[in-house]
Amino acid sequence: MEKRMKILSIAIVSALIIASIAGAMIILNAGKHNIDASSSLSSVRLQICGNANEDDIIDEKDIEAIQKVIDGKEEASNLTDANQDGMVDHRDIEQVEAIIDHEESVIHYVDVDGYNASVHFPVTSMIAIYNVYVEMVCALNASDLIIGVDDSISDYVTYFPDLQSLPSVGNRFSPDVEQILSINPDVYFTGTRSYYDSELENKLAANGTNIDVIRLPCWEYGLLPQGMLTLGYILGHEDEAFEYLEWRDGILNKINEKVGEISMENRTTSLGAFEGCAVSHGSGAFELMEIAGSKNIAGVLSSTGIYPTIEPEWVIENDPDVIVTWAVAGFYRGADSSILREQLEITKDTYRAASAVADGRVYVMAWDITCGPSDIISVAYYAKWFYPDLFPDLDPKALHQEYIDRFCGGIDLDVSTGAFVL
Repeated sequence: MEKRMKILSIAIVSALIIASIAGAMIILNAGKHNIDASSSLSSVRLQICGNANEDDIIDEKDIEAIQKVIDGKEEASNLTDANQDGMVDHRDIEQVEAIIDHEESVIHYVDVDGYNASVHFPVTSMIAIYNVYVEMVCALNASDLIIGVDDSISDYVTYFPDLQSLPSVGNRFSPDVEQILSINPDVYFTGTRSYYDSELENKLAANGTNIDVIRLPCWEYGLLPQGMLTLGYILGHEDEAFEYLEWRDGILNKINEKVGEISMENRTTSLGAFEGCAVSHGSGAFELMEIAGSKNIAGVLSSTGIYPTIEPEWVIENDPDVIVTWAVAGFYRGADSSILREQLEITKDTYRAASAVADGRVYVMAWDITCGPSDIISVAYYAKWFYPDLFPDLDPKALHQEYIDRFCGGIDLDVSTGAFVL
């Protein structure tokens, strides 16, 4: 409990950062309808229904908060209705008591798309797809629950050595339902419906299965902490989630302590660019670049999508201080620095008239560390690139190695030999 209480104080600054991105609270029953999750998922990191006082822990304080709602002393939020029956009453208190004691049979939560969802507890087996969602499970020390993956995991022999022999459900965007049924996990863990088979729940239900689909943020909207903590509770690995978030918060708070003092007009301007597109609101990378303290010039393009097309002339006209690009084939997939070098040179050539090129402030990063629990490593690199004078002692490579050693299941990987940034 001491660790859990400590993380509450550590989380304050991070919550303020995320709040500026994520927006307003979800009101009671809002999740019954489709919502823009970028504005509905709030700075409340634990999106388990029953987290009535909206902190990081489900405990006696939530029971007190529910009782105040029952007594008419406080207004209810969506998370107050612990059993999601549309009412706030003593049965919600019973649900919270069961969650505290790990005796509940169904956990209700708010998913990445703002829906109120549910999952049967305990979870004893799962399919996890895409390296970033698999990485979340591994960082929670729960990889032993994974009994199936998607085809892309076979590219990560070094990163996920123990998962290579598992059956695959095929393409992560359109998984083979028959294969999911044959593997028969308790849950299928994936992300937003915008990318990952929005009809999967209906397809599984049509086959009479009781497989639950869990959709939580990983790269989406910069809300990885919500996904990690909520998944930790769902899997019964909340202590591991607290350990990870305490480590992550410590890094973020040190960065924000310095960049938070810089007025918006004096902030480093940045651009994330790849293959003729920029990253904008909702891409994940955009939010992380802003968390690192920059003013991203592509924010004004969000109305045209999260990856708006840009012309070199537009970049030169807006002339960002720093340009960041990414190489999709990163070291976790066995790529060497030549892949990064090629992407860096392409970007420099494309925007050769921009000041960032002349000033030597164009950087390339392996996409591997821009999403999932290791996204904090990208934030550290961004902060270092945006404000080198502010962070002379910030060592992203050392933080990366610490992440590997502490949260990656004991794999033998020396990041100094890998190609992650140039």
